[in-house]
Amino acid sequence: MIKFLLIILLSLISFSAFVQEEQPKEKQILFPEYNLDDCLKSLDIKKASKRRSAKTLSRSVQRIMADIFPLLEEEQWDEALLLLDQIKGLEKATDTDLAQMWYYYAYVHFSQDNLRLAKYDYQQFLAIPDTDPRLKAGVIFSLAQIAYSSEDYREAIRRLKEWLALEEAPSSTGFDIMAAAHWQLKEKKLALKNAETAMCISKANQKIPREGTYNLLIALYNEIEDSQSMLTLYEELVSFYPKKRYWVQLSGIYGELKEESKQLGALEAAHDQRLLDKENEYVVLYQLLMRAETPYKAAKVIDYGIKEEFVEENEKHLKYLAQAWHLSQELDKAEPVYKKAAEKAKDGELYVFLGQIYLATDRYDMASESLKKGLEKGKLKDPVSVNILLGQVAYEQQKFDEATTFFRKSLDKVSDIKGKNEEDTYKKQDKLRNQALKWLTYTENERERVRILNLRRKDLEENA
Repeated sequence: MIKFLLIILLSLISFSAFVQEEQPKEKQILFPEYNLDDCLKSLDIKKASKRRSAKTLSRSVQRIMADIFPLLEEEQWDEALLLLDQIKGLEKATDTDLAQMWYYYAYVHFSQDNLRLAKYDYQQFLAIPDTDPRLKAGVIFSLAQIAYSSEDYREAIRRLKEWLALEEAPSSTGFDIMAAAHWQLKEKKLALKNAETAMCISKANQKIPREGTYNLLIALYNEIEDSQSMLTLYEELVSFYPKKRYWVQLSGIYGELKEESKQLGALEAAHDQRLLDKENEYVVLYQLLMRAETPYKAAKVIDYGIKEEFVEENEKHLKYLAQAWHLSQELDKAEPVYKKAAEKAKDGELYVFLGQIYLATDRYDMASESLKKGLEKGKLKDPVSVNILLGQVAYEQQKFDEATTFFRKSLDKVSDIKGKNEEDTYKKQDKLRNQALKWLTYTENERERVRILNLRRKDLEENA
């Protein structure tokens, strides 16, 4: 399996990932195969007794709350706390009044990031009997959030189970937090079950699942080496959260599954969005494009990487670029790159490629010079073919004696060529031997033909 950076994934499974994570822009996304009842039916949830109607606040507290709400909207926390203190001082405050007071004490303290006081306030709220059933589930949920942020994962899970018993239509966020808590406790099966439920609920509600939900599920599927499930999640991620790491990781999974065309498509999509910024990413994309027989695209990719300084301009990468231009028949672009790369190279291979370009464009003197430099620099994979090329250059210049010398030299060196095994060695040697013999025969015949033509011309001149 792909070895993902689980530290990165764990950083995404934070408290803020579930309560503050910015959602992408809403899209018209439909998940027709999901419904809420199916998402929840496999859960063992003991529902609390049916909710009773909330009791009304006393008139004096209603007046105070009417003054508090504008302060909360303006985030004037200290002023809001002073008004809440007035409720605490009322002699005839009812339980409903006090519950409302503790609820908003907690709201203010939570907003001030004072989780210790917020927790105390929520606990005071729950200690009051017959509290507003509309608020109780939210209070328990907030206590679960506080427990998670305090790394008290068992308490977070306990509180969330209480919340589930009260909540008729639980949100995906609660299951996100429950899954993350089980993950932190290394209870991977329970984490997976709750993360899948969170995903299911989001889709049943026709909402884009949170990025944190995707990342946790991917980490869990990675643990059990479920590549197919990971693939499905990454295909959704690049649609909803088109970030570089998801395109690259999607491409990697396609590679593992031997779906090379899709591997290429994912990495190419990341490049088209200018998301790639690492050398190995450009090199892999180049290699995939070359294997897909699209050398022009491969050249454009590696050229962009070099120009933008994501890819080092060294011998290896210049060779990649030159060969891609060469295969694209962009010889005018390949030539200067071959020159630069050949000067950096420790062997003569690139001078040979450069010589081939000169030969293809009828610049025979330059071809001969470049091919000879390749032989001089040495460490060639196939010096026999280079001698054959030199023979061809000499032939085109009608230097038949020189051409014959190169073809004979290539025949002498055929036995030096080695393949992967005995059979491969025989095939390579036989192919080169036949090639050299054909050129040698053709050259000798042409030399004789030219010799005869010259004699006839001379006779005609003498008898004129």
